[in-house]
Amino acid sequence: MIAGSFETLSEAWYWAIKEIYTKGLLVDTEYGIKARCVNGMLLEIKNPVQVWHKKDPFCSRDRIEFYKRQFKRESAGKHGFEYTYIDRLVNYEGFDQLKWMNEQLQKKRYESKRIQAITWMPKVDCLKKEDQPCFQRIWVFPHRNNRLDVHIHYRSWDMFKAFEANLIAFQELVKDELIGPTDFIMGTLRCFGDNVHIYEDDFQAVEEAIR
Repeated sequence: MIAGSFETLSEAWYWAIKEIYTKGLLVDTEYGIKARCVNGMLLEIKNPVQVWHKKDPFCSRDRIEFYKRQFKRESAGKHGFEYTYIDRLVNYEGFDQLKWMNEQLQKKRYESKRIQAITWMPKVDCLKKEDQPCFQRIWVFPHRNNRLDVHIHYRSWDMFKAFEANLIAFQELVKDELIGPTDFIMGTLRCFGDNVHIYEDDFQAVEEAIR
């Protein structure tokens, strides 16, 4: 388990890939390739502005906009995939979890520990060999000063390819669904990864990025 606290998203990404690549365990994956991984990582981002690291080869304005569109409510059920995160957040067996979270914030449930949404559906995901959701849960903590701390939990996270793009899109989701319709403002963002990793086909690019 390793943890770090940072001012910005880009600082967190750079530190995380360096830690995983230099200290992570080299393992065989279920995809038939190797990866370096850490089991248990916590990244705290105090000022989560939507700016990415200049050495992140998988972040560009077009790619970020593509990710953001996938987190928009109006795109649920329209991607042609079996599911997307937004599908399960707004239609979890017929229940709109994001709408419920918004309602709890509207009620000013300050310091509540119960406001969250999940993606894992046991009757579906436990019966599949692969393609279960990596993102598992979003949890928020509403402070009395109207700052909203946001926790995001992944069971599996490709830190090199997906970390910054994912979190920029998640911030858009939080703004649209939880902050925009309420009086809250974004507080601290904390990201939990059960298994954070870098695949071997990215090793050379990581070496160049952290050089």
